[in-house]
Amino acid sequence: MKRCTDDLEYSGCRAERSIAIPRHRLSRTGRSGRLAAILCLFGACLCGAQSTSKPPMMQRKLSATDAEEVSRPVKETSRRRHMKKPPMAMPFHIINYRLLPAVENFAASGFMGDVSDVRLAGSYEGTREEGFPCLRVKYAALGEAGWAGVMWQNPANNWGTVDGGYNLGRAKRLSFWARGERGGEVVEFIVGGASAVFPDSDGLTTGDVTLRTDWTHYHFDLSQADLSYISSGFGFVIKQDENPRGCTFFLDEVRYQE
Repeated sequence: MKRCTDDLEYSGCRAERSIAIPRHRLSRTGRSGRLAAILCLFGACLCGAQSTSKPPMMQRKLSATDAEEVSRPVKETSRRRHMKKPPMAMPFHIINYRLLPAVENFAASGFMGDVSDVRLAGSYEGTREEGFPCLRVKYAALGEAGWAGVMWQNPANNWGTVDGGYNLGRAKRLSFWARGERGGEVVEFIVGGASAVFPDSDGLTTGDVTLRTDWTHYHFDLSQADLSYISSGFGFVIKQDENPRGCTFFLDEVRYQE
């Protein structure tokens, strides 16, 4: 086992790489500035009146191809207790194009920041297994906000204002496959973090992850996380500072597991 200077652990996985990612908690207080903008879009009382001009928050309806602006959740005087949910069996999939019927546990409906800069589409380009598609993400890096992101939500378009989500308490890690089109793409991946009327029970981030051109298996440690209520199951953020010319990357088989 070799420990890299950026504190990622590398181990062989056949011809591919497998990387364990240290977790960083999205704390309710004292969070870093680079995460404040992300959590701001989940509404609630995390940002107060720090900024008078915020990027639009978008949603994409199941019957439409384009995202549309949606009203931002407002600060509530009191949060509500969600209904107790039974723990879900593992593995619990977010993205998997090999399963039938199609996986619909979370919807890629939460567009954030410069929403017109990010596009999601199925792709057969450089897939991990021949005959099965993966998800392609293209980021243009043209908007004024300087970043963009997408959250997988349950139900669709839920920014913490609906009692949805799942009890994922049996999960010990989140794993996913990713690769960059050219290598060097910098992406931040997120679990949970919604904070409005029905806040997620926890929120964590990988911090910045630099992708390679070869498919790499990432493991995100959740052993110390409270996953009893998660409505924002997975997401990513891409920033202009790290990707000034934009970028394209690919995702496959995102899932919670024991």
